[in-house]
Amino acid sequence: MACHHSFLQAVGEPSQNIVINYYPPCPQPDLTLGLQSHSDMGAITLLLQDDVAGLQCMKNNEWFTIQPIPEAFVVNLGDMCQILTNDIYKSVEHRVVVNGQRSRYSVATFYDPAKTMLIKPAEPLVDKDRPAQFPSILYGDHVAMWYSKGPDGKKTIDSLVIE
Repeated sequence: MACHHSFLQAVGEPSQNIVINYYPPCPQPDLTLGLQSHSDMGAITLLLQDDVAGLQCMKNNEWFTIQPIPEAFVVNLGDMCQILTNDIYKSVEHRVVVNGQRSRYSVATFYDPAKTMLIKPAEPLVDKDRPAQFPSILYGDHVAMWYSKGPDGKKTIDSLVIE
């Protein structure tokens, strides 16, 4: 209950964006990415895919294709969930590959904190045995940093880790 309450307090009045992606057939799919490797900057992303595979997630330094499941959403945790859970849950590094014969559509909705919210590890998840793994950061500053560094893997969230 305390973590649930902390999550709602941490996000504040959320913003929600919806993006529709279209990836046309590509004659040389081995030379092109539909979307380069990144982790989402916000809290949670819901993704609805069509029947053409293209989403890939990184696990143990290897890319895995996420096979579409009809009428199901893919749920991605973003960087803010990683900070709020004090590194217990990780944001997912993902990318999109294109198909040589078929076009692909996806619809993503992003549940993000208000840009004025100060994001930090939830207090119930920080103690002497597990200190804060991230500093507090204004979500708007994280967004600006994400765009200035570019969507390249998880380098934005990784740059925040307290050593």
